[in-house]
Amino acid sequence: MSATAQLTREQSPPRAVGLARIINNSVALVLLDLLNKAIPLIVFPRVVRALGPAAYGRLGFAGAVAGFFGLLASPGFSTYALREAAKNSERVSFLVRHVLGARIVFATASYTLLAIFTLFFAPRDGQTRLLIMLSGLAFVASSLDTQWIFAARSRMSMIAVQSALAQLAYAGLILALVRGSGDAWIIPSATLLSLGLSTLLIWLPARHEYQIPIPEISPQAWATFLPICLVMGFSSLMSMIYDQIDVVMLKYFRADAELGTYVASYALMTMAMSFVPILGQVFMPLLSETAGQGHNTEKKYLRWFGNATVGLALPIAVGGFILAVPLTQFVFGSQYSGSGVLFRWLTLTLVTGPAASYFGAQLIPHGREKKYFVSVLAGALANVVLNLFFIPKYGAIAAAFTTALSQGVVALMSYYFTKDLAKTPLLAAMAISAPATCAMAVCLVTMQIVFPVHVLALVALGALAYLGCYALSARLWSRTRHFDN
Repeated sequence: MSATAQLTREQSPPRAVGLARIINNSVALVLLDLLNKAIPLIVFPRVVRALGPAAYGRLGFAGAVAGFFGLLASPGFSTYALREAAKNSERVSFLVRHVLGARIVFATASYTLLAIFTLFFAPRDGQTRLLIMLSGLAFVASSLDTQWIFAARSRMSMIAVQSALAQLAYAGLILALVRGSGDAWIIPSATLLSLGLSTLLIWLPARHEYQIPIPEISPQAWATFLPICLVMGFSSLMSMIYDQIDVVMLKYFRADAELGTYVASYALMTMAMSFVPILGQVFMPLLSETAGQGHNTEKKYLRWFGNATVGLALPIAVGGFILAVPLTQFVFGSQYSGSGVLFRWLTLTLVTGPAASYFGAQLIPHGREKKYFVSVLAGALANVVLNLFFIPKYGAIAAAFTTALSQGVVALMSYYFTKDLAKTPLLAAMAISAPATCAMAVCLVTMQIVFPVHVLALVALGALAYLGCYALSARLWSRTRHFDN
């Protein structure tokens, strides 16, 4: 059978996935996320303190540059494969054979371009150039990633277990070897080894359970998916621009120490927002299965997605805003002066970023890749223009505001492009989460003023206050809706 015929075979009908399965998948990913958070709680402070702001800034710049070329290495391949495998499991063999084959070719070409950039255009110091080249090896190792096979079948526990083992290997290398600023090269090296281990541990069970073939380099088959992947890839590139272009600009316009402070604060914000990719991994396959089917199931998934997004984004953003200074002092130490102010304003992204993710979640499942591209292009353009005007004069604080604003632009554009699709009102989610968030904020501010305690105790207290008030708000809302009906 030809590649085109195999790709266009009739889709199998979507299977309904219950709340229990979604909760199981979410729990698996949350457990992995807790491990990912527990490891940074040990590794991240060790790294930022050992390297210092200047070396950590060079590491962040190298990661941002490699990230741009990494998107060229995989322009939407994984997203496309996940969507198509979720719609029809019979396509898995085709996707592994041809999509991964294309990804290997693109990764090799992209790393070659990265080497040329490093040689002729990167800053001249040897440490930065070495870090760029080592960071780029990560997207080469990821070209054989097959996590999307298990994600498409909603088997998140498999992903969680294998990723946890890789994370532990990464942490062990960092803790054992990183001692000072000259050890910055160990960080991308450990990342490379961790990715290689994760890829191997996912590939072996995928090969055993799904009999996946060896990837082939067959450009004649690429015509069936490459145009769609390129649109997704350009969209990811635009997203990368409004996420990381400020790091690149800070490298060229400001001191390395200021760049390092911003990169560290941004990394802490990213950890706080790690629930966004978790929710995306859980709901992307489900929305892909039900897209355009006219089922109430899609609205149900969107309602659960919205409740989870609002219920996590509001308290984390408000709590981070209140505890920004003691939290950054605890994690970074005294070397990163000003990080508290930066993190406080970066928490605005904890509202606009999840909003962009939620409103844009329907675009790709419904085949609206071009509209998704327009949304993230608008955010990227807003970010670049604002950064060019304000970073040279105001530095990292301007980058914090432009990042949040750019995410807001993406959220508005995504909402506009999905107005005609199935929607669920977020009023219930706001009505439940907002009072609980206000109660948490009052509790945190009062404790800071009246009973000064360690920031970790404040985090735990805030979480307990929010969860208790959230449960009460949910109960009251449920009773109100029952009486109305």
